[in-house]
Amino acid sequence: MTSARPTQDSSHPTAHRLSPDSTLLDALSCLLTQGLASVPVGEDGPSLKFLSADTLLKAWQGGLPGTTPIAQLELGSSEPSAAAAIGTETLINGLPLLLWLKDRSGRLLIVNRSFAESCGQPSPLSVIGKTDLDVWPTERAEAYRVDDAEVIATGRPRTKVEQIESSDGSTIWVETYKAPVRGRDGQIVGTLGFSCDISERMREHNAALRGQRQLADVLATIGEGVWDQDLSSGQTSHNPHWCTMLGLSDTWLKHPCDAWLHLIHGDDRARVRAALKACRAGQGSYACEYRLRHADGHYIWVRDRGDVVEYDNDNRPLRMIGSIADISAMRSTTQALLESQLRYQQVFDSVREVIFQTDARGRWQLLNPAWTEITGVPVDEAIGHSFLDYLHPDDRDARREALKPLVERTRDHCSVTLRVQCRDGSMRWLDLFARAIVDADNQLVGTSGTLNDVTARVAAEDHLRLTASVFRHAHESIIITDPESRILEVNDSFCALTGYTRAEVIGKHSRLLRSGLHAAEYYEEMWASLVRDGVWQGETWSRKKNGEFYAQLGNISAVRNEAGQTTHYVGLFTDITDIKENQRQLEHLAYHDALTQLPNRSLLADRMRMSLAQAERNGTLAAVAYLDLDGFKPVNDTHGHDIGDRLLVEIARRLQASTRAGDTVARMGGDEFALIYNGLEHSDECEQVFDRLLASIAEPVTIDGHVLSVTASIGVTLCPLDGSDPDTLLRHADQAMYLAKQSGRNAFQLFDPERDRRLRAHRDAQIRVESALYDGELELHYQPKVDALTSVLNGVEALIRWKHPTLGLRLPGEFLPTVSESRFEIDLGNWVLATAVAQLDTWRTTGITTRMSVNISARHLVHPDFVPHLRSVLGAHPELDPSLLQLEVLESTTLGDLTSIARIMAACNDLGVSFAIDDFGTGYGSMSSLRRLPVRSIKIDRSIIHNMLDDADDLATVQSMIGLAAAFHREIIAEGVETPRHRQALLKLGCHLVQGHGIARPMPAARMQRWMRAYAIRH
Repeated sequence: MTSARPTQDSSHPTAHRLSPDSTLLDALSCLLTQGLASVPVGEDGPSLKFLSADTLLKAWQGGLPGTTPIAQLELGSSEPSAAAAIGTETLINGLPLLLWLKDRSGRLLIVNRSFAESCGQPSPLSVIGKTDLDVWPTERAEAYRVDDAEVIATGRPRTKVEQIESSDGSTIWVETYKAPVRGRDGQIVGTLGFSCDISERMREHNAALRGQRQLADVLATIGEGVWDQDLSSGQTSHNPHWCTMLGLSDTWLKHPCDAWLHLIHGDDRARVRAALKACRAGQGSYACEYRLRHADGHYIWVRDRGDVVEYDNDNRPLRMIGSIADISAMRSTTQALLESQLRYQQVFDSVREVIFQTDARGRWQLLNPAWTEITGVPVDEAIGHSFLDYLHPDDRDARREALKPLVERTRDHCSVTLRVQCRDGSMRWLDLFARAIVDADNQLVGTSGTLNDVTARVAAEDHLRLTASVFRHAHESIIITDPESRILEVNDSFCALTGYTRAEVIGKHSRLLRSGLHAAEYYEEMWASLVRDGVWQGETWSRKKNGEFYAQLGNISAVRNEAGQTTHYVGLFTDITDIKENQRQLEHLAYHDALTQLPNRSLLADRMRMSLAQAERNGTLAAVAYLDLDGFKPVNDTHGHDIGDRLLVEIARRLQASTRAGDTVARMGGDEFALIYNGLEHSDECEQVFDRLLASIAEPVTIDGHVLSVTASIGVTLCPLDGSDPDTLLRHADQAMYLAKQSGRNAFQLFDPERDRRLRAHRDAQIRVESALYDGELELHYQPKVDALTSVLNGVEALIRWKHPTLGLRLPGEFLPTVSESRFEIDLGNWVLATAVAQLDTWRTTGITTRMSVNISARHLVHPDFVPHLRSVLGAHPELDPSLLQLEVLESTTLGDLTSIARIMAACNDLGVSFAIDDFGTGYGSMSSLRRLPVRSIKIDRSIIHNMLDDADDLATVQSMIGLAAAFHREIIAEGVETPRHRQALLKLGCHLVQGHGIARPMPAARMQRWMRAYAIRH
């Protein structure tokens, strides 16, 4: 059974405006086809109202018929805000009716969940793209197609009421509304339809039409239980359906008014009593939903509605009539819908992808919590903002370009990958998918879509690209095989190295590269390591395609899956063929002399260890010789290094010719060589061997017409007699070689162990003196010098002493010779000079001003740093008068280069420091040196002073020295004055400056300070 009624003209929806007489169906069509969140109702002016999608949804959910005029709804006086508006998807899925959108050919483009469920499909997506013939029975589908064609042909909406068979086999009344959908150009592009179950409404409508006359029949057949309460008699009557609905017997068709209350669920009983009481007390109507117990014990939900239809004169209710409908199914449907909505909300809230909807300007209107999880920006804060506000500045243009086709309507959707700025300052990569939301004119009114966090994917892609690039461009040869060692992949470097193309090796076993130079055990151990440790490292020799061998340094790793099973092997190999060759050459260079190709010092040590072992094993001797050429430097200086090098090569050849198989000739550097002669039975054999060697070297050599002659000085030591380690043997031979040079050269000298012992003892003593300085055991004592004529203090002399921890105080003569001519002699002299000047300055600060003389050795004086060091020492004491310092040098020191010594002394004089010649008379000084050197004082040696009273020659020597000093205007000082007689004799001879034990012994600085103060008081 079907019926149709005319529907209001569609001009209002097209114009985005409705009249108050428009129905709920008209309003729903307008909102959905135009993609609006609200629509104006009425004419402009004070009476203009607005119908929002939210209000419309609530009306439908409230059970109002689709033909209800919208004027009956609670319309708004202003357009709702974007934040308050619900989206199209919410409206579609929230409607308690079936909804669909088809194109002109009848393909379903949009359906809601109710539509999908009505045709037995699990979700809207499974219906999209199908036609009515695909989802409905053929007869019904063809009827729908005819209706669609009529709507498209007339361009007007139509409403159809009909009875159909539901999915459970029952017949229901449905009201179907279909309207044309127009594009931007006004052309019809499809149809929009709604369908709702109006069975209950139709039953009520038919009952009203039949009137009271058919009431009995209606009561007998209606699908609700009817009750009639006579409050005056206290009886309630029911129609048979009431009993049927509850499974009760006919005895329940009439019963006392309150007899049925015990059937109400205990949790609902009080609420029902209260509702009935309120109705009888004057409310006049009654409606309540509650649970009634079925005869079989289960409860059904019912909707109970009634009215007071009769009152007495005092306006007290006499009669109530109402009906009870079983709403269990509806409640289940409603609950399912609520659960569905809850599930949708849960999905919306919990899905990891951002779901969004924007307006035409790109401002967020809808966002799910995934946005906050990804960016850290609260949804409430983001709503109303544009996606551009959160994009990385470099990606904003890309976003505009991606959305441009949507704005220009050349495409309905787009996608792009962009970076978004998070609240914590970090960046996340998002995949943006957006679909256009358009109005009836195909104008963009917004977008909807998703944002998917693909930061990990982008990083993985970058890593894969990097890995692929590394694989392709790596200088190392890379090979990937399966667990059976079949080649799966190689890189370009592998092909360049081996000469094979990729196609030639893919699928082949890796053994095709084997060189055959390794034993089978080598590869067995390699695979055992891979199986055991998952990795192998080492060097291998392999074979190229052309048969050439090449060396490679390899690293093979096993790639395992989560179960620990090996899935691949990855080999990384570096071509080290050139390195191996260079290594061979370097090893040769490391152990051989580049000029003569003889073994060098490093290889010699190894050969010496072998010779030692051979001599001990065989009970023989091995001669280790150290050879230095005599006269080689003049050859270099005269003829140049090229001639010199060629001479060395010839000497090396002769040395090799003089040895036997098993002997060794090595070049130590320059013109020095070392030789090892093995298998000697006695030391006497050395004379014959080395005489022959000296004669061979002495033979003239002709190079480029130049006849050159050199000889050699050779030092020889025998092992194991002279030592047992290579360093000791070589040192012994070197010492013996210097003895050969000192003895006249062109000779050989056997090592003397006793002389070596003396040298080592001397070095040990020298090291002990050095440690004494650094351990603070050395100190300066001071001996005064006085004027015997006036008894005035003339100065002091600084004298070094060693406070030995076990031997006590040691005099200079006991330890200074040990360090003479050594490097430490300079360090010690610098310390003495610095310590003496510091003490002189300390005395100055206490009010004692006196001259001080300090002894300086010959090597110290001529050292290049002497004058700079003296200047530095004086500079450290700027308040000290430099003229108070006098340096004493031995007479023998002045016998060198007088010009150089005079220049050094003059430089010191320029600093204010004077000089004295110490121990004058013990050397072979001349008046010429005395006249040319800028010295201030002459000191007569104590040995001459000591014997002057008993030895006429010494007395004459003293007289001559005093006369010589006077002639050259030099100050003269006598050392070693020990008795008053010496003092008186010197005064008579004209020498009044004296120093010695007769005046005072040397003493430490503190004691010297006290002595000077006491002497000043006495004199």
